[in-house]
Amino acid sequence: MSDTETLACLETLAALATLNGAPTPREFEAFLKALTTFQPLPSGVTPEGLLGAAPALGDRLTAITTPERQRQVYRGAYAIARSRGISTQEKAALAQMRSAFGLSLEQAEALAQPPLMAVPITAGPNSTLTGMSALILREGQVRRLILDYALGAAIVGLIPLRGGGSLEIKLLVVLGLILKMAWDIRNLWGRPHGQDWLAVAGNLLGFGAAVTGGLLAWASLIGLGVVVPYVSAFAKAAGFATATWIAGQSTSQFYTSAQRPDLTALQRAFPRLLAPDPQNS
Repeated sequence: MSDTETLACLETLAALATLNGAPTPREFEAFLKALTTFQPLPSGVTPEGLLGAAPALGDRLTAITTPERQRQVYRGAYAIARSRGISTQEKAALAQMRSAFGLSLEQAEALAQPPLMAVPITAGPNSTLTGMSALILREGQVRRLILDYALGAAIVGLIPLRGGGSLEIKLLVVLGLILKMAWDIRNLWGRPHGQDWLAVAGNLLGFGAAVTGGLLAWASLIGLGVVVPYVSAFAKAAGFATATWIAGQSTSQFYTSAQRPDLTALQRAFPRLLAPDPQNS
C-alpha cells in the first residue's frame, strides 16, 4: 500500500474531525482510534499535523482507490461523526464518501455497526497532542470515578437505619468506600511514587478539608430543614457525598504531584501511548 493512499485516508479522517471546527475530546479520541488502524503511519505524520492542515474532503477521496482502504476510512469517518452526534454537514460528507467509494446504503450500514476499536500501537501516532488528549481523558475517568463513589456514599447516608450504633456503621462503610476510591485512583494514575513532603502534607490537609466540608454540608441541611420540611433527611447523604468528593480530589492531586515524572507509573497508566517503537529498538 502506497504512502500516498494512506496519507489520503488519514487526511480524509482529519477532514471529518475538523468539519465542524476544532474537534471535541470525544471526536479527537475517535480520530486517534481511527489513526491506529492505519499504522504504521507515513514518516513525519502526526495527529496535530493532520488536524492543523485542515484538508478538504473532496480533494482526497479520489486518491483512495483500494476497496479495503475505502471501507476502512469510511468506518473511521463514521465513528468520528457518531462520537458526538452526526450533524447535517457530517451526513453530507458521509454521503459524499459513499458516492465516491461506490458503497450502497446496506454496505455503509454494515461498516457502521461494529464499534471502532483501537489497534494496539506498534509504531503508532505518539505526539504531544496525543499525550495531552490521553491526560485529559484520564482526568475525566478519575472525576467520574470520584463521582460514582460520592453517589455511593450518599446512598449509604440515605439508608434508613436507626438506633444505637447505626451512625458508626455508616461512617465505617463510608470510610471503606473512601479507602477503596483512593486505591482505584492510585491505580488509574499507574501507582506513581516520588511525592515530596509538601504533597503528603497537602493530602493530609485535603482529608481534613473533606471532614470539615462534610460536617458543613450536614449542618447546612440540618439548618435548612428548620425552614424547608424534610430537607434535613438528606443531611447525612450530603455530608458523606461532600466528604468523599473532596477526599477524592485531594487523592488525585496527590498522585499527580510527583517532583519528576515516574516513567514506570506512566507506562502502567498509559500502556498504549508509551508502547516502544520497534523501529527504534
